[in-house]
Amino acid sequence: MDITSLLIMGITAFVASNIDDTFVLILLFLTPGLLPRYVITGQFLGIALVVSIASLASLLVLAIPVFVLGLMGLIPIIIGIKRLIDLKEESETNEHEIKKGSTSILSVAAITVSNGGDDIGAFTPLFAKYNTINEVSFTVILFMVMTIIWCMVTYYFIRHPIIASRVSPISRIISPFALMGLGIYIIIDSFF
Repeated sequence: MDITSLLIMGITAFVASNIDDTFVLILLFLTPGLLPRYVITGQFLGIALVVSIASLASLLVLAIPVFVLGLMGLIPIIIGIKRLIDLKEESETNEHEIKKGSTSILSVAAITVSNGGDDIGAFTPLFAKYNTINEVSFTVILFMVMTIIWCMVTYYFIRHPIIASRVSPISRIISPFALMGLGIYIIIDSFF
Protein backbone atom coordinates (compact mmCIF):
# COMPACT_ATOMS: atom_id res chain seq x y z
CA MET A 1 0.00 0.00 0.00
CA ASP A 2 1.40 3.39 -1.02
CA ILE A 3 0.24 5.44 1.98
CA THR A 4 1.74 8.72 0.77
CA SER A 5 -0.10 8.63 -2.57
CA LEU A 6 -3.31 7.48 -0.91
CA LEU A 7 -3.05 10.23 1.73
CA ILE A 8 -2.45 12.93 -0.89
CA MET A 9 -5.20 11.63 -3.18
CA GLY A 10 -7.65 11.19 -0.29
CA ILE A 11 -7.10 14.67 1.15
CA THR A 12 -7.25 16.25 -2.31
CA ALA A 13 -10.47 14.43 -3.22
CA PHE A 14 -12.07 15.31 0.12
CA VAL A 15 -11.14 19.00 0.05
CA ALA A 16 -12.03 19.47 -3.62
CA SER A 17 -15.42 17.85 -3.25
CA ASN A 18 -16.32 19.43 0.10
CA ILE A 19 -15.56 23.10 -0.53
CA ASP A 20 -19.21 23.69 -1.41
CA ASP A 21 -20.23 21.79 1.75
CA THR A 22 -18.61 24.53 3.80
CA PHE A 23 -21.40 26.93 2.88
CA VAL A 24 -24.02 24.31 3.69
CA LEU A 25 -22.32 23.63 7.05
CA ILE A 26 -22.28 27.36 7.80
CA LEU A 27 -26.03 27.55 7.19
CA LEU A 28 -26.66 24.44 9.28
CA PHE A 29 -24.54 25.68 12.21
CA LEU A 30 -26.41 29.00 12.12
CA THR A 31 -29.89 27.43 11.97
CA PRO A 32 -31.76 28.30 15.17
CA GLY A 33 -32.67 25.23 17.21
CA LEU A 34 -30.22 22.99 15.37
CA LEU A 35 -27.55 22.15 17.92
CA PRO A 36 -23.93 21.81 16.76
CA ARG A 37 -23.80 18.20 17.95
CA TYR A 38 -26.74 17.40 15.64
CA VAL A 39 -24.94 19.03 12.70
CA ILE A 40 -21.68 17.18 13.40
CA THR A 41 -23.40 13.82 13.97
CA GLY A 42 -25.53 14.28 10.85
CA GLN A 43 -22.48 15.28 8.82
CA PHE A 44 -20.63 12.14 9.98
CA LEU A 45 -23.62 9.96 9.14
CA GLY A 46 -24.00 11.63 5.75
CA ILE A 47 -20.31 11.31 4.88
CA ALA A 48 -20.36 7.66 5.98
CA LEU A 49 -23.30 7.05 3.62
CA VAL A 50 -21.57 8.93 0.78
CA VAL A 51 -18.39 6.90 1.31
CA SER A 52 -20.43 3.68 1.32
CA ILE A 53 -22.20 4.68 -1.88
CA ALA A 54 -18.90 5.64 -3.53
CA SER A 55 -17.26 2.36 -2.57
CA LEU A 56 -20.22 0.41 -3.96
CA ALA A 57 -20.33 2.66 -7.02
CA SER A 58 -16.70 1.80 -7.73
CA LEU A 59 -17.95 -1.76 -8.23
CA LEU A 60 -21.22 -0.90 -9.98
CA VAL A 61 -20.32 2.34 -11.76
CA LEU A 62 -22.03 1.29 -14.99
CA ALA A 63 -25.23 0.12 -13.31
CA ILE A 64 -26.16 3.36 -11.48
CA PRO A 65 -27.80 5.96 -13.72
CA VAL A 66 -26.59 9.51 -13.02
CA PHE A 67 -30.15 10.86 -12.86
CA VAL A 68 -30.86 8.67 -9.81
CA LEU A 69 -28.23 10.59 -7.85
CA GLY A 70 -29.69 13.83 -9.19
CA LEU A 71 -33.14 13.03 -7.85
CA MET A 72 -31.62 13.19 -4.38
CA GLY A 73 -31.78 16.96 -4.91
CA LEU A 74 -35.42 16.71 -3.87
CA ILE A 75 -34.29 16.13 -0.26
CA PRO A 76 -32.85 19.64 0.39
CA ILE A 77 -35.78 21.18 -1.48
CA ILE A 78 -38.25 19.45 0.85
CA ILE A 79 -36.21 20.38 3.93
CA GLY A 80 -35.96 23.98 2.70
CA ILE A 81 -39.74 24.18 2.22
CA LYS A 82 -40.26 22.75 5.70
CA ARG A 83 -37.90 25.36 7.18
CA LEU A 84 -39.73 28.09 5.33
CA ILE A 85 -42.99 26.89 6.86
CA ASP A 86 -41.30 26.66 10.28
CA LEU A 87 -40.31 30.34 10.06
CA LYS A 88 -43.94 31.12 10.85
CA GLU A 89 -43.64 29.20 14.12
CA GLU A 90 -41.41 31.44 16.21
CA SER A 91 -41.62 29.77 19.61
CA GLU A 92 -39.70 26.53 20.11
CA THR A 93 -39.10 25.15 23.58
CA ASN A 94 -36.07 23.18 24.68
CA GLU A 95 -38.28 20.11 25.19
CA HIS A 96 -39.42 20.28 21.58
CA GLU A 97 -35.81 20.82 20.49
CA ILE A 98 -34.64 17.70 22.32
CA LYS A 99 -37.46 15.57 20.89
CA LYS A 100 -36.60 16.58 17.35
CA GLY A 101 -32.87 15.86 17.77
CA SER A 102 -32.85 12.58 15.86
CA THR A 103 -34.93 14.14 13.11
CA SER A 104 -32.42 17.00 12.90
CA ILE A 105 -29.52 14.56 12.65
CA LEU A 106 -31.28 12.68 9.86
CA SER A 107 -32.07 15.95 8.08
CA VAL A 108 -28.41 16.99 8.17
CA ALA A 109 -27.36 13.53 6.97
CA ALA A 110 -29.92 13.71 4.14
CA ILE A 111 -28.61 17.13 3.09
CA THR A 112 -25.03 15.84 3.19
CA VAL A 113 -25.89 12.80 1.08
CA SER A 114 -27.99 14.77 -1.40
CA ASN A 115 -25.17 17.31 -1.78
CA GLY A 116 -22.69 14.44 -2.05
CA GLY A 117 -22.94 13.84 -5.79
CA ASP A 118 -19.58 15.50 -6.34
CA ASP A 119 -18.19 13.56 -3.35
CA ILE A 120 -19.36 10.31 -4.89
CA GLY A 121 -17.88 11.38 -8.22
CA ALA A 122 -14.52 12.15 -6.58
CA PHE A 123 -14.46 9.18 -4.19
CA THR A 124 -15.55 6.46 -6.63
CA PRO A 125 -12.36 6.49 -8.76
CA LEU A 126 -10.32 6.63 -5.56
CA PHE A 127 -12.01 3.46 -4.26
CA ALA A 128 -11.66 1.84 -7.68
CA LYS A 129 -7.90 2.46 -7.68
CA TYR A 130 -7.20 1.78 -3.99
CA ASN A 131 -9.43 -1.23 -3.40
CA THR A 132 -7.68 -3.52 -0.92
CA ILE A 133 -9.08 -3.86 2.60
CA ASN A 134 -6.17 -1.86 4.05
CA GLU A 135 -6.47 0.91 1.47
CA VAL A 136 -10.24 1.20 1.82
CA SER A 137 -9.99 1.19 5.65
CA PHE A 138 -7.29 3.86 5.57
CA THR A 139 -9.35 6.01 3.19
CA VAL A 140 -12.52 5.71 5.29
CA ILE A 141 -10.62 6.70 8.46
CA LEU A 142 -9.00 9.59 6.58
CA PHE A 143 -12.41 10.85 5.41
CA MET A 144 -13.84 10.66 8.95
CA VAL A 145 -10.84 12.60 10.34
CA MET A 146 -11.23 15.16 7.54
CA THR A 147 -14.94 15.45 8.36
CA ILE A 148 -14.26 16.36 12.01
CA ILE A 149 -11.59 18.87 10.94
CA TRP A 150 -13.99 20.35 8.37
CA CYS A 151 -16.77 20.66 10.96
CA MET A 152 -14.47 22.18 13.61
CA VAL A 153 -12.97 24.76 11.26
CA THR A 154 -16.41 25.76 9.96
CA TYR A 155 -17.89 25.94 13.46
CA TYR A 156 -15.09 28.11 14.82
CA PHE A 157 -15.18 30.26 11.69
CA ILE A 158 -18.83 31.17 12.23
CA ARG A 159 -18.25 31.74 15.95
CA HIS A 160 -15.79 34.54 15.18
CA PRO A 161 -17.45 37.69 16.63
CA ILE A 162 -17.30 39.74 13.43
CA ILE A 163 -18.62 36.94 11.22
CA ALA A 164 -21.27 35.79 13.69
CA SER A 165 -22.65 39.31 14.16
CA ARG A 166 -23.09 39.76 10.41
CA VAL A 167 -24.24 36.31 9.29
CA SER A 168 -26.34 35.02 12.18
CA PRO A 169 -29.28 37.46 11.91
CA ILE A 170 -29.95 36.68 8.24
CA SER A 171 -29.16 32.95 8.29
CA ARG A 172 -32.66 31.94 9.38
CA ILE A 173 -34.18 33.62 6.35
CA ILE A 174 -31.49 32.56 3.87
CA SER A 175 -31.26 28.91 4.98
CA PRO A 176 -34.55 27.64 3.43
CA PHE A 177 -33.85 29.35 0.11
CA ALA A 178 -30.23 28.17 0.06
CA LEU A 179 -31.35 24.57 0.64
CA MET A 180 -33.97 24.78 -2.10
CA GLY A 181 -31.36 26.32 -4.43
CA LEU A 182 -28.93 23.54 -3.56
CA GLY A 183 -31.55 20.92 -4.39
CA ILE A 184 -32.36 22.57 -7.72
CA TYR A 185 -28.64 22.75 -8.53
CA ILE A 186 -28.17 19.04 -7.73
CA ILE A 187 -31.07 18.06 -9.98
CA ILE A 188 -29.98 20.28 -12.89
CA ASP A 189 -26.32 19.28 -12.54
CA SER A 190 -27.18 15.58 -12.77
CA PHE A 191 -28.91 16.00 -16.12
CA PHE A 192 -26.29 18.19 -17.83
